[in-house]
Amino acid sequence: MFRRLTASDHDRVVAYLSKRPALHTFLTGDIERYGYDAPFQEVYGYLSDGRVTAVLLRFYGSYIFSTEGPEGVEDVVRMLQSNTAWSMVQGDSVSLSLLQDVGGFQPRQVREFAFAERPPHAPRPFVDTAGVYQATVDHVGQLWQLRKSIAEFANSNTTELSLRQSFESGDTLCFYVPGERGEMAASASAVAENTWTAMVVGVCTRPLYRGLGYATRCVAKLCDVFDERGKTLCLYYDNPNAGGIYRRLGFAVTSGWTQFFR
Repeated sequence: MFRRLTASDHDRVVAYLSKRPALHTFLTGDIERYGYDAPFQEVYGYLSDGRVTAVLLRFYGSYIFSTEGPEGVEDVVRMLQSNTAWSMVQGDSVSLSLLQDVGGFQPRQVREFAFAERPPHAPRPFVDTAGVYQATVDHVGQLWQLRKSIAEFANSNTTELSLRQSFESGDTLCFYVPGERGEMAASASAVAENTWTAMVVGVCTRPLYRGLGYATRCVAKLCDVFDERGKTLCLYYDNPNAGGIYRRLGFAVTSGWTQFFR
């Protein structure tokens, strides 16, 4: 049975999410932080014999989907087709492929990524993080201008307002390196921190400052923080050069990540 989930289902939801904590970072982080009744978030699931076997979460105008099998996939596709107020659905590549292969969903655009994980204290070379600073809500304008200068962020569904709200809610931990004129030269953020994991996002460098290792230093600072917290860092990427940086910092590809755009 596919239905909306409530707080009374939470133990069953956690039992499902804990099977693949890294791939479920966004789902777990959003549910732990915002619960089941926030006006901008809805959580749906497929239940079989009392177990949750699939989760679909709406967060503002995007969805995150995960399933362990084909059950409930057609219900999810019907929901996506009937609701036009969304721009993207994302999740692990196996789950997203079922939306096409089983549900017959036809996205307008598809993006494929490598999904990588870094357990706490994974071996990595020393990286000097002197000159790396933590951003606050007062830096949102600068961070937004930095991201706008990066072509790879053109398809992002993040807005300056949602970025500000993420800082204000405590969902974003961001480190940056300043440029010569006081602007942000590079930054990296962690979001959706939860009991087990956090997701690295927004790794970027202004073209003028590329090749200087600034983004590496920002990600290394995140590694330091989450090593101390004993949590796994996750990320997804489609840039081979970025992949080389992440591997040196102890990330290993474990799966695929897919985004569908309507």
